[in-house]
Amino acid sequence: MQEEISYSYDDIVKAMPHQEPFLFLQSAKIGGDCATGTYKISGSEDFLRGHFKDNPVFPGTLMLESLGQLCVFYLIMSRNPALEREVDPKKIFVTCTEMARCTRVCRPGDTFEISAKVVRLRHPVAIFTALMDVNGERAAYADRITFAFDYKS
Repeated sequence: MQEEISYSYDDIVKAMPHQEPFLFLQSAKIGGDCATGTYKISGSEDFLRGHFKDNPVFPGTLMLESLGQLCVFYLIMSRNPALEREVDPKKIFVTCTEMARCTRVCRPGDTFEISAKVVRLRHPVAIFTALMDVNGERAAYADRITFAFDYKS
Protein backbone atom coordinates (compact mmCIF):
# COMPACT_ATOMS: atom_id res chain seq x y z
CA MET A 1 0.00 0.00 0.00
CA GLN A 2 1.20 3.48 -0.81
CA GLU A 3 2.09 5.89 1.97
CA GLU A 4 -0.73 8.28 2.90
CA ILE A 5 0.09 11.88 2.02
CA SER A 6 -1.64 14.87 3.64
CA TYR A 7 -2.47 18.04 1.72
CA SER A 8 -3.25 21.49 3.06
CA TYR A 9 -5.80 23.94 1.72
CA ASP A 10 -3.00 25.78 -0.11
CA ASP A 11 -1.92 22.52 -1.80
CA ILE A 12 -5.51 21.91 -2.86
CA VAL A 13 -5.97 25.43 -4.27
CA LYS A 14 -2.73 25.12 -6.30
CA ALA A 15 -3.74 21.78 -7.80
CA MET A 16 -7.49 22.01 -8.37
CA PRO A 17 -9.30 23.48 -11.36
CA HIS A 18 -12.09 24.43 -8.89
CA GLN A 19 -11.50 27.67 -7.01
CA GLU A 20 -13.33 29.89 -4.54
CA PRO A 21 -16.26 30.30 -4.30
CA PHE A 22 -16.78 26.84 -5.82
CA LEU A 23 -14.16 24.81 -3.94
CA PHE A 24 -15.60 22.51 -1.28
CA LEU A 25 -12.45 20.76 -0.05
CA GLN A 26 -10.22 22.22 2.68
CA SER A 27 -7.89 19.35 3.55
CA ALA A 28 -7.16 15.97 1.98
CA LYS A 29 -5.19 12.77 2.37
CA ILE A 30 -4.39 10.27 -0.35
CA GLY A 31 -3.07 6.75 0.11
CA GLY A 32 -3.34 3.78 -2.22
CA ASP A 33 -6.79 3.63 -3.80
CA CYS A 34 -8.40 5.92 -1.20
CA ALA A 35 -8.74 9.60 -0.45
CA THR A 36 -10.27 11.47 2.46
CA GLY A 37 -11.04 15.15 2.82
CA THR A 38 -12.87 17.73 4.86
CA TYR A 39 -14.91 20.85 4.33
CA LYS A 40 -16.41 22.97 7.12
CA ILE A 41 -19.50 25.00 6.26
CA SER A 42 -18.55 28.48 7.46
CA GLY A 43 -21.96 30.07 7.03
CA SER A 44 -20.46 32.87 4.94
CA GLU A 45 -20.94 31.01 1.65
CA ASP A 46 -22.84 33.41 -0.60
CA PHE A 47 -25.43 30.87 -1.75
CA LEU A 48 -26.59 30.32 1.85
CA ARG A 49 -28.24 33.77 1.84
CA GLY A 50 -30.91 32.41 -0.47
CA HIS A 51 -30.92 28.69 0.35
CA PHE A 52 -33.23 29.05 2.27
CA LYS A 53 -34.42 32.43 3.59
CA ASP A 54 -33.61 32.63 7.32
CA ASN A 55 -32.85 28.87 7.27
CA PRO A 56 -29.38 28.31 5.73
CA VAL A 57 -29.12 24.78 4.32
CA PHE A 58 -26.11 23.59 2.30
CA PRO A 59 -27.49 22.52 -1.11
CA GLY A 60 -27.55 18.79 -1.78
CA THR A 61 -26.16 19.26 -5.27
CA LEU A 62 -23.11 20.95 -3.76
CA MET A 63 -22.72 18.12 -1.25
CA LEU A 64 -22.47 15.76 -4.23
CA GLU A 65 -20.11 18.25 -5.89
CA SER A 66 -17.77 17.99 -2.90
CA LEU A 67 -17.69 14.19 -3.32
CA GLY A 68 -16.68 14.68 -6.94
CA GLN A 69 -14.05 17.28 -6.06
CA LEU A 70 -12.27 14.80 -3.79
CA CYS A 71 -12.21 12.30 -6.67
CA VAL A 72 -10.79 14.96 -9.00
CA PHE A 73 -8.11 15.80 -6.43
CA TYR A 74 -7.22 12.10 -6.26
CA LEU A 75 -6.79 11.94 -10.04
CA ILE A 76 -4.54 15.00 -10.02
CA MET A 77 -2.38 14.13 -7.02
CA SER A 78 -2.38 10.34 -6.70
CA ARG A 79 0.69 8.23 -7.33
CA ASN A 80 -1.51 5.33 -8.38
CA PRO A 81 0.52 3.12 -10.76
CA ALA A 82 -2.53 2.80 -13.06
CA LEU A 83 -1.98 6.46 -13.98
CA GLU A 84 0.64 6.37 -16.72
CA ARG A 85 1.38 10.10 -16.65
CA GLU A 86 0.32 13.31 -14.95
CA VAL A 87 -3.43 13.91 -15.29
CA ASP A 88 -4.42 17.25 -16.80
CA PRO A 89 -6.79 19.06 -14.38
CA LYS A 90 -8.42 20.79 -17.38
CA LYS A 91 -9.35 17.41 -18.85
CA ILE A 92 -11.35 15.78 -16.05
CA PHE A 93 -15.13 15.65 -16.45
CA VAL A 94 -17.95 13.85 -14.63
CA THR A 95 -19.80 11.63 -17.07
CA CYS A 96 -22.18 9.76 -14.77
CA THR A 97 -23.28 9.54 -11.15
CA GLU A 98 -25.19 6.46 -10.01
CA MET A 99 -27.17 5.85 -6.85
CA ALA A 100 -26.39 9.25 -5.35
CA ARG A 101 -28.30 10.39 -2.31
CA CYS A 102 -28.23 13.18 0.23
CA THR A 103 -29.48 11.81 3.52
CA ARG A 104 -28.93 14.59 6.05
CA VAL A 105 -29.56 18.34 6.18
CA CYS A 106 -26.24 20.18 6.59
CA ARG A 107 -25.93 23.65 8.09
CA PRO A 108 -23.27 26.22 9.00
CA GLY A 109 -20.82 24.75 11.52
CA ASP A 110 -21.09 21.20 10.12
CA THR A 111 -17.89 19.58 8.86
CA PHE A 112 -18.01 17.17 5.94
CA GLU A 113 -15.82 14.09 6.40
CA ILE A 114 -15.52 12.89 2.81
CA SER A 115 -14.02 9.66 1.52
CA ALA A 116 -13.57 8.22 -1.94
CA LYS A 117 -12.28 4.89 -3.17
CA VAL A 118 -11.20 3.89 -6.65
CA VAL A 119 -13.42 1.23 -8.20
CA ARG A 120 -11.79 1.29 -11.63
CA LEU A 121 -8.92 3.36 -12.99
CA ARG A 122 -7.97 2.81 -16.60
CA HIS A 123 -7.38 5.69 -18.99
CA PRO A 124 -9.61 7.40 -20.10
CA VAL A 125 -12.12 6.37 -17.39
CA ALA A 126 -12.02 6.55 -13.59
CA ILE A 127 -14.82 5.23 -11.39
CA PHE A 128 -15.08 5.98 -7.68
CA THR A 129 -17.44 5.27 -4.83
CA ALA A 130 -17.73 8.19 -2.41
CA LEU A 131 -19.46 9.13 0.81
CA MET A 132 -19.78 11.97 3.28
CA ASP A 133 -20.40 11.85 7.03
CA VAL A 134 -21.17 14.71 9.40
CA ASN A 135 -20.82 14.06 13.15
CA GLY A 136 -20.80 10.33 12.50
CA GLU A 137 -24.03 10.46 10.45
CA ARG A 138 -24.17 9.65 6.75
CA ALA A 139 -24.92 12.89 4.90
CA ALA A 140 -24.43 11.91 1.24
CA TYR A 141 -23.09 9.13 -0.93
CA ALA A 142 -22.66 8.03 -4.50
CA ASP A 143 -22.26 4.35 -5.32
CA ARG A 144 -20.48 5.31 -8.53
CA ILE A 145 -19.06 8.56 -9.87
CA THR A 146 -17.56 8.14 -13.32
CA PHE A 147 -15.05 10.54 -14.84
CA ALA A 148 -13.48 10.88 -18.25
CA PHE A 149 -9.90 12.12 -17.98
CA ASP A 150 -6.80 12.61 -20.05
CA TYR A 151 -3.12 13.20 -19.45
CA LYS A 152 -1.10 16.35 -19.89
CA SER A 153 0.38 16.64 -23.38
